Amino acid sequence: MMMSQDMHAVRTFPTLKPFRASTVAHDPHDVMRLALSESAAGASPKALAAARAEIERAHWYPHSDGEPLRGLLARHYGLPRQKVIVGNGLDEVIMLVALATSGNTKPTAVTANTFAGYAASLEISGHALITVPQAAAGGIDLDGLCDAAAQAAAVVVCNPHNPTGTALNADQVKILVEVCQDAGALLVLDEAYAEFADATRFGSGLPYLHSRGIVVLRTFSKAYGLAGLRCGYALGDENLIGAMTAIRTALPYNTNRVALAAAAAALADQHHLRNVVNDCAVARQVLSTKLATMGVQSLPSQTNFLLAYFGDDAPGIVGRLADTHRIHIRDMTGLGLSGWARISVPLTRDVPILTSALSSAMAVTGAHH
Repeated sequence: MMMSQDMHAVRTFPTLKPFRASTVAHDPHDVMRLALSESAAGASPKALAAARAEIERAHWYPHSDGEPLRGLLARHYGLPRQKVIVGNGLDEVIMLVALATSGNTKPTAVTANTFAGYAASLEISGHALITVPQAAAGGIDLDGLCDAAAQAAAVVVCNPHNPTGTALNADQVKILVEVCQDAGALLVLDEAYAEFADATRFGSGLPYLHSRGIVVLRTFSKAYGLAGLRCGYALGDENLIGAMTAIRTALPYNTNRVALAAAAAALADQHHLRNVVNDCAVARQVLSTKLATMGVQSLPSQTNFLLAYFGDDAPGIVGRLADTHRIHIRDMTGLGLSGWARISVPLTRDVPILTSALSSAMAVTGAHH
């Protein structure tokens, strides 16, 4: 007897395209990797030493609650442990948030032209979405978000914003917090790049974690330089963290031993973190100034990347930079920002190598006119 086609219990996801890994992601030999907003400075030597030591215990499962890291994070932020959850990178944490809030009839608000993981996780978990367009100057439209909060179950915001690099300041975050609380909407602040931000221009959700309905997401992938080990965490609303912890019953050993050990050592080495952040700020300024002299506009950034405008030939410039110069930056057409490219900030000493190669890649454009 023929099986009918609808016997297969497989869902289709028409709007989701499988993530395509970069061809050099597995073998970065001889390539300047500036496409994935990785840390050019790398991880703390103490974190690497802790990771190496932990490899010896690879035959043991990790702690199912992400200890000792979870307790160390709780102490670091002055929170009770039940307000902290550790995950396999922020991607998994975002998926846990989406699953934990999936029972809502109201939609979830996200911003347009941002990290695709939010919409993907929310769609997979059955959420309806409200997408708030970007502000005219690029970045987060606070008024638009506040309007959306009135009809949303939850509001998800990347601050500092990926890929524009812009940030909501403390006053703006306070407004958003109050609007979401009045509306009864959960506020999820993804602060993956927070460590790089200037405190006078960026407002964190951390001061609001004593109240309900707010969760802050942070990661060890960016400023701490542990992207390859996958370790992120969420802080805040006890009900949400509790639900995420319950869902994690399906993923009891979600964060591996090596990542937990490295992240704990990285957290302890705040001296290394400060050096990374300070060096990045210098290199970012040098790069943005040099781009401006080349006639390339970039948005003011509170992150370890710059969003730069190259116009119609942006994909060509990105391609030539990779093929001829072995330097990878990220074309933003896929995020609805055609003409723009996101450039991770290299080490200060590597900025001239990048800008010289960019000049060559752009000169070819000029030859076509």
